[in-house]
Amino acid sequence: MRMRLQIALMATTVAATAFLPTPAVCADSSPRSVSITTTTDEFGRKVYVNNEGAPSAPGSATSAPRRGGLSYWSSTEHRWKPVPTSGAAIRAARSAATEVNSYLDGGPHLNIRSNRVFTEQEIDAAIVQAASRHNVDPNLVRSVVKVESNYNPNAVSRKGAMGLMQLMPGTARSLNVTNPFDPAQNVDAGVRHLKRLLESYGGDVRLSLAAYNAGTGAVARSAGVPRFAETRNYVRRITNLYYGGGAGSYIIGNPVRDPVRVQRDARGVLYISNTD
Repeated sequence: MRMRLQIALMATTVAATAFLPTPAVCADSSPRSVSITTTTDEFGRKVYVNNEGAPSAPGSATSAPRRGGLSYWSSTEHRWKPVPTSGAAIRAARSAATEVNSYLDGGPHLNIRSNRVFTEQEIDAAIVQAASRHNVDPNLVRSVVKVESNYNPNAVSRKGAMGLMQLMPGTARSLNVTNPFDPAQNVDAGVRHLKRLLESYGGDVRLSLAAYNAGTGAVARSAGVPRFAETRNYVRRITNLYYGGGAGSYIIGNPVRDPVRVQRDARGVLYISNTD
């Protein structure tokens, strides 16, 4: 059975959480009292089920969903809220859902594994094997996985990134990934991508992580780690995990190239060089 993303769920993620699954979105046509129960689906994920009771008496204080539209249960406000129908956030969510579904429907070669719960030992084994295969420190890979997906193989971000190392559909295709939710495939592809970045930036961990998060173009345009709050926080969290909170040299391994220096002169001209 293929894992399908629904636009309603993607809309919920914009308003509620960063990863799927999220509290159920529902459409209601009559005012009924609603209770929420928690259960686990076939993928081992927590879902919220709306148990409809008898119609509420007029004026009774119930948390019924809004009539005639999509609503979702806000776990922070503890009430039903209408799903946004316009705006940049919902357009981005729909675009991400379309892109991921397009990838998942990419052809007969695709083999999405379902109804499979991976143990911590299996995930760590996939990390160790991929790190050894591509000569990357497994502790760096563990730090990336922790920040990217919190070790959830089924994680899907609102931007469409998938699996343990949060591969975007385009990146997954370019790395010949047929099942982005299989830990072995996902981690191997993510480590290959990270290895290329480390080689490109002469083993500079901070620049490599910034490029993993924001792209190489953003790193070049910023002449270093981009000033995006998300990217800077991302780099800080991973390096803190990897170096144990210490400053570290941020250079690892024996780079096949000299470290790349990116800088701008007084006129704003961008220079990228691996020589002094």
